[in-house]
Amino acid sequence: MPAPTVRPLTPDDAPAYRMLRLAGIAESPGAFCTTQAAEIAVPLAQMAQRLRSTPHQIMFGTFEDGRLIAIAGLRREPIAVVHDKASLWGVYVAPPARGRGVARQLVQAAIAHACGVPELARVRLAVAQDNHAALSLYLGCGFVLAGEAASAGMLQMQYMLPRPAIATTKNDVFMKINTLQIPAK
Repeated sequence: MPAPTVRPLTPDDAPAYRMLRLAGIAESPGAFCTTQAAEIAVPLAQMAQRLRSTPHQIMFGTFEDGRLIAIAGLRREPIAVVHDKASLWGVYVAPPARGRGVARQLVQAAIAHACGVPELARVRLAVAQDNHAALSLYLGCGFVLAGEAASAGMLQMQYMLPRPAIATTKNDVFMKINTLQIPAK
């Protein structure tokens, strides 16, 4: 049996994506920010649009023998003030595929994609504090608990993307602030 493969989803994957997402919502409704009824009401054409990769969003899927077995999305904030942050969302692995590293491979693909976006500095996510398998996965992938307080049983986590140090120049505003001499009173 060939190893599972991860790739960005496309609008053509919408039927398989919808089926797997609905299975996830049915199994763990608290882990998703929607309901089964709301998701069923989304037209397939609109679902296909969700899968269209943009500079601000990409959805990954893991396939095994041509079947979609896991999904995860990465959404980048479009607002200039917070454009250095992205959110990992909608992570779900079909029960028969669990325990084989599929989720780790999927999360690592999302992180690798985020590393290729120069403006991004961190990836955030929210996870139910009683979801021990997910917590273990995210901690194992390098996420840490964020300083933000938990809300409604959810924990905030983040992954700081590796970035090379930026050399400062004499024209750099921050350099000028750091060298500013303030006379003592």
